[in-house]
Amino acid sequence: MRSRKYLLIIVTLNFFIVLSCKSQVANKYSITDYSDVDNWSIIPDSITKEIDLFFVHPTTYGPPANGNYIADLKDNKLNKKTDLYSINRITSAFSEYCNIYAPRYQQMNIEVLSMPEDKINNYLKIPVSDVKAALDYYLDNHNDGRPFIIAGHSQGSNVLQVLLLNNNEMFDKEKIVAAYLPGWTFTDEVIKKTGFELATSPSQTGCIIVWNTIGPSGKSPTLKYGARCVNPLTWTTDQSTYTSSLNIGAQILFTDLEDVRIDNFTSAKINEYGGLEIPIPDYDILSRLKMPMGPDCFHPYDYDFFFYNIAENVGVRCKEYLKNKNRP
Repeated sequence: MRSRKYLLIIVTLNFFIVLSCKSQVANKYSITDYSDVDNWSIIPDSITKEIDLFFVHPTTYGPPANGNYIADLKDNKLNKKTDLYSINRITSAFSEYCNIYAPRYQQMNIEVLSMPEDKINNYLKIPVSDVKAALDYYLDNHNDGRPFIIAGHSQGSNVLQVLLLNNNEMFDKEKIVAAYLPGWTFTDEVIKKTGFELATSPSQTGCIIVWNTIGPSGKSPTLKYGARCVNPLTWTTDQSTYTSSLNIGAQILFTDLEDVRIDNFTSAKINEYGGLEIPIPDYDILSRLKMPMGPDCFHPYDYDFFFYNIAENVGVRCKEYLKNKNRP
């Protein structure tokens, strides 16, 4: 009888320890104050475009985490790296047509992805809370009724997916030009729950645009069962192979930090798993790529490899949205 009592006590203590650990992770971090301009990577001094971009950057933190699984926004070295090699480069594809808003946020270290799902979800609450606060602040203080694009990559797309699912009221369907969210899985079920549609044409507005770039035998931790894909060479969802002649140009940041444009860089097709499959680049290019997720996983280059197609398409969708908005 006594042993049963001890067992019950141990089980009860373990239960409360688990709850306490989860609570400590969620409560350890305060939501970032977005009235402080230092908590924005980019915020415009003046409004020069009719459409805004709200951009959430990909993971730029770690490894190693050394036990600190959430980035410190006072880490100036990390902020500089994030601005220079991620935010500034990606948002430049939108800058011709959009006023850029890009918050800093308490991102998860990439090591979190190797944790059990319950721990991942617990840490994910922190960047989600930050980006929700940033979007709230943008809508209340900066948007002034303008239409806007939402865009992200990797962790940024994941965070925006969570907000689209759980805080859908923040995304006025009459004002959303498009959502560019590569580097994460969106299934038909998820897309339906967001209230938006998957893009199937280059000029479609109010739609979700997603892809995950891999090689012929590639696997990606961001490409999961049921993933949908839009081919950025055509902005359609059919599974035909489209040649590199449709690739206006890549803008690739190599490991030696040389930033190079390569026209007609790659062909691409949507494969049976919903991945955007490309042929393996020539060795002189492949040897200069950063491939942290394994061979044939081109996740870090989802924007790079199709950069000028994206820039062109942003213009197409913005013009179509404004044309329809101004139509009598």
